[in-house]
Amino acid sequence: MPTSKPRPRTLGAPNQNLPIRDIPKEVASRSGIFAVCFCFLFSIAPHFFNLPLWVSGIVIASLCWRILENLDHLKPVPKWLLATMVVFGGLSVFAEYWTVVGRDAGLALLTVMTSFKFLESRSHRDLLILVFLCYFLIATHFLFSQSILTAALMLITLIVITATLITINQRDDRVTILSRLKISGRMVAMSIPLMLILFVLVPRIPGPLWGITDEQRGGITGLSNTMSPGKISNLIRSNEVAFRVDFTGLVPPQNKLYWRGPVMSMFNGHSWYRSKRNRISQFNIGTYDEEVEYTVTLEPNGEHWLLALDIPAQLIKDSRMTADFQLISDNEINDLRRYTVKSRLGYQIGKYELLTYLDLTSRFPRNNNKRTIALGQELSRRYQNPEDIVRHVLTMFRKEGYVYTLRPPILVDNEVDRFLFDSKRGFCENYAGSFALLMRAAGIPSRIVAGYQGGEYSEVGNYLIVRQSDAHAWTEVWFKQRGWVRVDPTAAVSPSRIEQGLDVALPNEVSSFRIRNRNPLFGKLLYSWDKLQHDWNDWVLNYDQHKQGDFLRDLNVGIEDWGDMVFALMFMLLLVTGSYWLASYYRERPPKPEAYEIYFNKLLKKLKKQGLDKKPSEDSREFLRRIDSSEVNQKSQLARIVDLYNLLKYGSARQNALALNNLRSLVNSIKL
Repeated sequence: MPTSKPRPRTLGAPNQNLPIRDIPKEVASRSGIFAVCFCFLFSIAPHFFNLPLWVSGIVIASLCWRILENLDHLKPVPKWLLATMVVFGGLSVFAEYWTVVGRDAGLALLTVMTSFKFLESRSHRDLLILVFLCYFLIATHFLFSQSILTAALMLITLIVITATLITINQRDDRVTILSRLKISGRMVAMSIPLMLILFVLVPRIPGPLWGITDEQRGGITGLSNTMSPGKISNLIRSNEVAFRVDFTGLVPPQNKLYWRGPVMSMFNGHSWYRSKRNRISQFNIGTYDEEVEYTVTLEPNGEHWLLALDIPAQLIKDSRMTADFQLISDNEINDLRRYTVKSRLGYQIGKYELLTYLDLTSRFPRNNNKRTIALGQELSRRYQNPEDIVRHVLTMFRKEGYVYTLRPPILVDNEVDRFLFDSKRGFCENYAGSFALLMRAAGIPSRIVAGYQGGEYSEVGNYLIVRQSDAHAWTEVWFKQRGWVRVDPTAAVSPSRIEQGLDVALPNEVSSFRIRNRNPLFGKLLYSWDKLQHDWNDWVLNYDQHKQGDFLRDLNVGIEDWGDMVFALMFMLLLVTGSYWLASYYRERPPKPEAYEIYFNKLLKKLKKQGLDKKPSEDSREFLRRIDSSEVNQKSQLARIVDLYNLLKYGSARQNALALNNLRSLVNSIKL
């Protein structure tokens, strides 16, 4: 029978570190291979939710093969087969994403190639490369999430990777895993002050370090620039936070919290979408209430529009206002955006609207939804006052059996007709869309506004939490004497949706996302957690050059510009590293000698001047016998000193203060 090939031995003893020049020659140890396999699995596991299933399968298969090979149960993969697998893996990634660059494709390619690297890893140097790749993987997790939980998990992962690096360099299996983790944790803890100094003092560049890429936007749950039946009802099922709001004064009532987003003026018979509008340079707002000031912390959405209370009364930095009072950011919202804005909750806008825009907001396709068009035209003949038409339709929604539901039936072709005259069951986009079409058919200009309505007040952080489940759509109609007026047909069908929120309006159809509806103790914990996340967003993710400048000026330490920051950075780094050096020096310095050793060493110095030097291997009595054979005077006193020294060091007089004083007196009395 053929014999198995003997496993090559590592160079050097198990507990001996090799010179750097010999590291490439050293074969990886079994314990090191096991440790790096676990380290890579621990580092990549959270990405399994972001990777295609076949990529995760390659990771598991490669690690299993390498572990079994490490146990001598499988033979190494031939080089020709490994080369084929590498080419096939790269082509598969390209076929999956049609690119090998970018966040998702780059991560998949890195994962596949690192997995194949395990199949060829043989030397200690290979293990070091794999560990450094694991360090790089930590940064990739923040491309998908920058939450506190992600940061905490990456901190644990950092400790595990560092412990793995200690394992493969220690070359001593007698050191326990717990000891390695303690050393790793201590090293990471010592790096935290340096990290904080770098975070606070390194000059911030404008814009985020990374943002949302094109492939990320498809996975973001949020409003869009178009509205069709089912879009917002699907969005409602998300518990994700859309934005948080800190009010300068009192929070307005729930029914006043209309957060204005995309304004859609065009209708193709099925979907509503935006039209291009010019920016405005001055705000023509009449008959308005007091201003409400607040600060919005907007989550990334990959779009250009900014949310503001209806109606925004000022511009914010790096944005513009369109003629339909929609705030538009100059750049895509690819990172956390924080801005302060003022709004008017009672207003009059668009009284002198452009005729071309009024014509645009009166158009509608006439080849479908003919029953709806006929109803609108009939109402225009019945009523002379447009406001009477609006009241008639709202009364119809309120009294003719219309149902507000998150699960309306699926309607195909002539959706508005089927909703108004057949099913009578719909969500906010159904009511807003059908109402707007009815108004246009009756000769009243109308448009759709998508955004959010309401929010939940945090009792811990004193701010408002607006979730994706608060998404809403309403209409605006144009009256000659009043301009654009908000009309929310949902309020006619389900007033509780506007006054109290979706979970009250549809308690049997949607799970309550409101923290206030939970157990009081558990709810307070959730509020505290959300407050922590809010502070994290404000002070960590939103720590830009403006916040850095304000923070450093508030410290009143004289840091005014980049030069001051660089000087302070170097000073603080030297201070911390110097403190570490001093702490290490004092911890590792030799212990202070006992008093009897000090006195005895003083005697040895006196004897050394006479040519009598005590040898390191010579004990005190042998040294005394050598003294007796010399011509040194006071031999009897020297003998008493040696006897007293031995009693203090080894005998019963160890803690005897009188004996110690006698020793000191005898040593001082020796005159040689």
